[in-house]
Amino acid sequence: MNRVLQFWIICSLTVSACNQEKAKTESKPQEAQTIPVTSQEKIFDYQPENPVDGQLNAVIELGAIGLNYFIIEIDDQARWSLKKQIFGRSNIIYGETSPEEIIANIENFQSEILAFGVQKENIHIVISSSAVESSTSDLEAEIRKSGIVVITVNAHQEAEYAMMATIPRVFIDESFMVDVGSGNTKLSWVNANDTSTIEIHGSKYFLSEVQDTTVFREVRDAILRIPESNRNLCFMLGGIIYEFAKTEIEETDNRYYVLKAPGAYPTNNKTLKAGNVIYNGLFLPPTYSYIFDNHSNFSIGYLVSLKK
Repeated sequence: MNRVLQFWIICSLTVSACNQEKAKTESKPQEAQTIPVTSQEKIFDYQPENPVDGQLNAVIELGAIGLNYFIIEIDDQARWSLKKQIFGRSNIIYGETSPEEIIANIENFQSEILAFGVQKENIHIVISSSAVESSTSDLEAEIRKSGIVVITVNAHQEAEYAMMATIPRVFIDESFMVDVGSGNTKLSWVNANDTSTIEIHGSKYFLSEVQDTTVFREVRDAILRIPESNRNLCFMLGGIIYEFAKTEIEETDNRYYVLKAPGAYPTNNKTLKAGNVIYNGLFLPPTYSYIFDNHSNFSIGYLVSLKK
């Protein structure tokens, strides 16, 4: 066999092998894309009404991780605007803070709120369901012993209050609410004037050695229990959601911020990764906008409920 013939035989075998490999590759099923990606920038430019002849009210919120306070101006029609917010730490979920430290911090917050101009009778203190569940002691009883009046709210109430403060009435029939807390996540929606709620794992689920896949499936199952008519818009609250988009939020200082797809946000620590798992579980048609409210939370919703 001459060299030319050998050369053409080798070339033919090489081309045949490449074609076979290409055919194998093309016959493989493509990886399913579970998250629709769009380059179209979505906006939510709704502007809530400002209060008229409003009064200053404040709430101190004790959560599983945070100890925060919020001062709002609110009128008799429950229209409100945020005047001041301060975020602190409780670290109850880690077992790092004693009741005595929490009481001292609450008293300091009360002094700051009074100095801002809020009347004493308009200062309220709420303890979240996750703080109660995470505490190793009867936290409410310990605080009450100090003479501080507190209100404990359960997960269902938190979800209702969050909706009152966050979802504008005009969107209520096509929306649902997700409040991603450290100890639990609350989903809520209104159907035929009744509020339904679901409580699932919060963004610190990894502390209990719960698997990502378990939480994803739990979130997805919860979403599928919400009527499709309520799933056009998703309004969101929670510190982990703020962390995803805080750079853009701080640049605009808008109240409402439309989130990008989950893949746009970092997962470089356990908390961010867990929050992304929850958000991925929520990211499902027919919802076309996920709207973070940078001013609202369930404890402000409690203040709103007092005006209803």
